[in-house]
Amino acid sequence: MKQDGDGRMAARRRVLKSGIAASNDRRLTVNCTVRDISDTGARLRVEGSMTVPDTFELLIPLDGLEAPCQVVWRKGGDVGVKFLSAPRIAAPKRAQVISAVVPAKAISLRRLPTLPGRS
Repeated sequence: MKQDGDGRMAARRRVLKSGIAASNDRRLTVNCTVRDISDTGARLRVEGSMTVPDTFELLIPLDGLEAPCQVVWRKGGDVGVKFLSAPRIAAPKRAQVISAVVPAKAISLRRLPTLPGRS
C-alpha cells in the first residue's frame, strides 16, 4: 500500500463528532470525541482519567458507524486507532440536515420615516 507524506495509508478528514469506545460486548463504554477519521483509522480524544482498552469497537451513533479498532498510539488524551476491518454503517441515530433559511422578503434595519407630529 502507498502511504501519504506523513505515513498514513489513507487521507484523513477532520471531524468533531461524539463517539463511544465500547468493549466487553458493549458493556464497558468510554465516551470520546472523534477528531480525525479516514478509511483505515481515526484519532480520538478521551477526557478525564478513563482510558480506552487496546482493542474495542468505535461507535459513532450520529452516523451509525461501527468499527472494530486497535490502538496504535497514545499521547496525552489523544488515541490513534486503526480499523481492524471496514467500518459498517448501521441505522444512524438521526439524519444531519442543513438547509438555508431564506426570508420571503428582505428585512431592513432602517427606521421607517416618522409622520409629522410623532417622534
